[in-house]
Amino acid sequence: RVWLVHREGFTSGRQVKESDAGEPLGEGLVRVRIDSNDEVVQVEEDDVERANPPSFDKVEDLAQLRYLNESSVLNTLRHRYGNNLTYTYAGPTLISINPCTQLPIYSAKIINMFKGCRLEDMPPHIYSIGQSAYRTLLYTKKDQSVVLLGRSGSGKTTNLRHLLSYFAMVPAENKVLTTDKLNAIHSLMESFGNARTLMNSNATRYSQLFSVDFDHSGAVVSGSIQVMMLERSRVVRRPEGEPNFNIFYELTAGLDSKMKREMLLDTSLEGCILFTPLQRQDERTVASQTFQKLRAAAKVLGVSSEEWKSIISVLSGICHLGVAGSASKGTSGRPGFKQQQAAHKAAHCLGVSLEDLSRAVFHIDSGTMSRRASRGEISALDP
Repeated sequence: RVWLVHREGFTSGRQVKESDAGEPLGEGLVRVRIDSNDEVVQVEEDDVERANPPSFDKVEDLAQLRYLNESSVLNTLRHRYGNNLTYTYAGPTLISINPCTQLPIYSAKIINMFKGCRLEDMPPHIYSIGQSAYRTLLYTKKDQSVVLLGRSGSGKTTNLRHLLSYFAMVPAENKVLTTDKLNAIHSLMESFGNARTLMNSNATRYSQLFSVDFDHSGAVVSGSIQVMMLERSRVVRRPEGEPNFNIFYELTAGLDSKMKREMLLDTSLEGCILFTPLQRQDERTVASQTFQKLRAAAKVLGVSSEEWKSIISVLSGICHLGVAGSASKGTSGRPGFKQQQAAHKAAHCLGVSLEDLSRAVFHIDSGTMSRRASRGEISALDP
């Protein structure tokens, strides 16, 4: 049994020694009988890879394959994925293929099944990685790390959530890193750090380092998160064809009428260069509901009403700055706000005077300012 590798992938077949006519083979060539149509083809031997017996099609660890090659690995992953087995070991590494749907394989009941197990006794699962790290931590008294790598949309953030849920539930008692707090953290991060991209409808646009500290008995004593907003520039310079961060659409759709009047968002944001508020009613409804959940999440994490209002004020100020824009003024070519009324609104939300806001936004060396303004490179939020 072999794999015939070709431009579109690989096809199963069997290597045959001779053709029906008994014709000899040229040097470096082999004959393969294709399983799907029984056709015999003559190909270069480099285009043929050894295949494993069918019993290996859904093996849990790729390291157990008798013949380890690309076609055999992809075949095993394909068979497992087709049977909703989205996790596969590759030695000490866990491969996860995003099912793009909810599977009933994450729950407190399933977490209890992994507690206390050794790695060799556990099937491939994100919980098995969590249990292995937790067990090694207790036995060696050394820090453990789990690194999630993959392209956008591969499920890194989702697997992190499941991993943290495991760490929150595996100790006998945990009042520090509760499931409610974890859900609140995820809600805040998703709103402020996620955006739709050409590849992913809800892509995480930041990197994070989540640390969980345990005592000698294995109980959680603290947790912390370090967030690296690698794409802060999206706020003022969106990639072509992509929207801004989720929070701006949730804010404009979810603020109540009183807060909108206070933040001067009760009028249209027409002409905003940073984002366009949602127009479809169904999208606005979903965004509004998400915003209400966001406020509840902030309360769970101890964010006071005054602190929440400050966050809303900053976000509203950014919205107004998007309408204010910038333009060169006078013969000197010095930049200033294009829409003064919107700039006044931004200053009001940020609690500063218009003059102070102008100096903060357009504070650039005079020589550089003139050159950039003449080329049209001054942005409303340039540092």
